[in-house]
Amino acid sequence: MIINDISISCRQDEFYRPSLKSPEDCLVLYILKSPAVFCINGNYTQKYKNSFIIIDRDTQYNIFATGEVLVFDRLTLKSDGNANTIIPYDLSANTLYQLSSCSKTDYLLNIILNEYYNLSTHKNELLGQYVSSLFMVLGNEVKSEIPSGKLPYYDKLLEVRRKIYSNPNEKWTVDSICRQVNLSRSYFQMLYRDAFGITCINDVIESKIKLACQLLESTQKTVSSIAAMCGYDSDVHFMRQFKKITGFTPSEYRKKH
Repeated sequence: MIINDISISCRQDEFYRPSLKSPEDCLVLYILKSPAVFCINGNYTQKYKNSFIIIDRDTQYNIFATGEVLVFDRLTLKSDGNANTIIPYDLSANTLYQLSSCSKTDYLLNIILNEYYNLSTHKNELLGQYVSSLFMVLGNEVKSEIPSGKLPYYDKLLEVRRKIYSNPNEKWTVDSICRQVNLSRSYFQMLYRDAFGITCINDVIESKIKLACQLLESTQKTVSSIAAMCGYDSDVHFMRQFKKITGFTPSEYRKKH
């Protein structure tokens, strides 16, 4: 496959709702750094942070941001002339897969980006090797999807998550949650990530930032008051995490919305 286009670290706001179509001779690879939902042929995917999807050729699809800044990498790959080109490593098109990490794909995509704009004689050959390596990483990083009913302690994990999002003002810690569910720290964190595609502590942070966004949009409370309402002892810590997740300072976010 030949690279037709590449975009790294694209950022879109939470109202991003485009209707798109992949070219008739190209696959489109998305690597998501934030949760998103795809609608393909009327079917909606789940949403995972750290995930990827390969949109099949000549496919109408929609991508939906899910209430926060959407961050993704996108790679458009053209068929090399073989109409029977198969996606390698038994990966299926139009299927959202979780990634345990984006670190390896980030590394390879940056190399691919640099080589894409290089004018060297062996450019296409090198790009082909890098793309092959990228798909190898994706294939190896795909997690086996365990049906939720068979995941150990799934009901407990679901109840924990419900409490986190119902009470984002609480000062949640992994240790305190582990004591509640009577599981070891390492086992709990592994189960939580397998169940929801995100670490528990990052889920806690996202619940707090989601509440902060709602308060910034619907009230005139000060940033300091909102930080306290979201369970932060430090305004600086709150503002740092808020900008990391949304891409805006709290004041910028309020002005924009």
